Amino acid sequence: MKRTIILAIITALLAAAPAGAKDKKNEEEAGGDAKILAKINGEPVTKDEWSQIMKANQWYAADLRTQPGFTAKMQGKPNEDFFFTEEVVKIKAMAQKYKDSVPGMKSAIDAIYARAKSGEDFAALATAESQDAATAKEGGDLGSLKQFHEMVFPFNRIAMGSKLGEISEPFMTVFGYHIAKVEEIHPASEGKSKRIKVRHILIRFPSSDPRNEADELASHVKVEILDQKLCKKLVSYCATES
Repeated sequence: MKRTIILAIITALLAAAPAGAKDKKNEEEAGGDAKILAKINGEPVTKDEWSQIMKANQWYAADLRTQPGFTAKMQGKPNEDFFFTEEVVKIKAMAQKYKDSVPGMKSAIDAIYARAKSGEDFAALATAESQDAATAKEGGDLGSLKQFHEMVFPFNRIAMGSKLGEISEPFMTVFGYHIAKVEEIHPASEGKSKRIKVRHILIRFPSSDPRNEADELASHVKVEILDQKLCKKLVSYCATES
């Protein structure tokens, strides 16, 4: 009798194990303590990735809403919804379309970054290597002092978060891979928000109109929000799924 009871307990535990593993996998994909919060055409968006984006952008959200044009772009939706579109959906959509080009682009920008970090003149590198025709001839100089809303995501938050003279690690926008160097920082004063003077080097996607193409691609991607708690903020994407 005692042996029968023990066998029954062991059997029950073995039967429960696969379900437990499955539950853990679902929990990880769904968010909780998990790493994956969402998927863009099946590609995961991690908890860390999203936290870094929002942690930086939250400081600029209020000011962004006061800028001409942004109120219309944000359509009264939460800040998180707007930033998720700009920094996650659009960029991943471009990288997915041009996936065959991305490895070569990354190798190119990594090589340029190594040269810049070794001490080569940033402006000279930009003139020789940048694929942004408009700024390469100016040594990558973006021109007048820039405020957050005047630069593409996430160039804006990365440049705004950089120290004077610092060369950023390579990062991707809808235009391609960049590295940036901030040469002047003007703190917020007299009713003006923080402004910076910045140079960059770009290895671009093979797109003739990346900004508009990113908008079009983003309107057709499959977005799955796995952490349902995010639906209070990412209203565009949860509404699409319902």
